[in-house]
Amino acid sequence: MNKRLIFIVKIVIVLAIFGWIGWELQKSWSKINQIQWQPNYYWLTLSAIFYGVSYIPSVFFWHYSMRLLGQRPGLYETFRAYYIGHLGKYIPGKAMVVVIRAGLLNRERTRLSIAAATVAFETLNMMAVGGFISALIVLIWFRDLPDGQYLTLIALGLMFFVGLPVFPPVFRRLAKRIGVGRGDPEIDEKLKKLQIQNVFFGWCLMSIDWLLLGLSLWASIRGIGLDTGSLTDHLPRLVLAATLSVVAGFVLMIPGGFGVREIVITQITIPLLVILLMNADSGLTAPDAEKLAVLYALVVAGVQRGISIISELVISAILWRNRN
Repeated sequence: MNKRLIFIVKIVIVLAIFGWIGWELQKSWSKINQIQWQPNYYWLTLSAIFYGVSYIPSVFFWHYSMRLLGQRPGLYETFRAYYIGHLGKYIPGKAMVVVIRAGLLNRERTRLSIAAATVAFETLNMMAVGGFISALIVLIWFRDLPDGQYLTLIALGLMFFVGLPVFPPVFRRLAKRIGVGRGDPEIDEKLKKLQIQNVFFGWCLMSIDWLLLGLSLWASIRGIGLDTGSLTDHLPRLVLAATLSVVAGFVLMIPGGFGVREIVITQITIPLLVILLMNADSGLTAPDAEKLAVLYALVVAGVQRGISIISELVISAILWRNRN
């Protein structure tokens, strides 16, 4: 009876995830139809590839953290659990990501309590890295802009909010308070193996995540037919849009960051799109370019959302079918 109930619960969870995704994908697609644009499928495919591989460094860090705590998960098994579990972010609350990832690991090789704790550790570290990078970019490149002080305060606030819990002593207290590993008397001793040098290693790894997400956004802009020119000129703004949008969505506890990510991406990319549109059409006035840039920014945000969902579904479907 218990096995049947667990199976039914899993089916309900999967249906809820796909239903939520389908609904949000339809909403994103309505934004794309607001203006006429010519999709370039080469660049859109490249954007999907950048997005799909962007989480690989985080997978390695999660696997490294579990091994550090004495567990023996397989690397492919970790990849499979991570990517399929990533779909759990579309369910209200953040717990479903932990439940799915930990539940997909082999119990004989990995304790459920350790898996759950390291999922939380990896997620908090990724968000902390995103907050740190966004603050760094604002302070170096955008501090003197009209909205620079506003962006600086937001970036620094997010950095401290998500960064403080990743320090091992703070994380251990947080894990105990929220009940991670409840029922496992050894969990606290195990978590003491997580040290500041392990956090530093994770930050170095997961900086690559955010760079790839910025490149995915760049390819999406190219994918809607806009020539971005030199990538190096615009990469800081694109990485800022990627980091700030995801971290803000995480902090606000919105499922999948829906709405929040789109707003942040739109606002941060508008100035860049104004420049690109005026370069493409020398007869375009600044006010007209700004109005057009708003629509294009909505398209970029919608396309990026669609690409992220499709990438996650395709990768998860492949990994779900290929079980070890």
